Amino acid sequence: MTVVDESKTADVQFRTRLVRVVVSVVVLTGVTVVLGYGGWIVLTLTATIVGYDPETADGELLRDRLLEWPDRNREVMRSNGRTSLPLKP
Repeated sequence: MTVVDESKTADVQFRTRLVRVVVSVVVLTGVTVVLGYGGWIVLTLTATIVGYDPETADGELLRDRLLEWPDRNREVMRSNGRTSLPLKP
């Protein structure tokens, strides 16, 4: 009969869970940065390499609006929502 050392099994399970959590955090952080704030970088590269530079309905370049978006949101948060909301990107 085989005797399993429970402390080694618990360590392996803990390590496995810890690795999964760390990998998840790293991947989600990367995806958030690339999709959230990296949109400007992607659109700038696309405009430079391919020549495709999308515009908003009012004619403003989408990449310029995305670059200004975090600053606009910060202004609203600092005023406790008392200023007008920024335009959507």
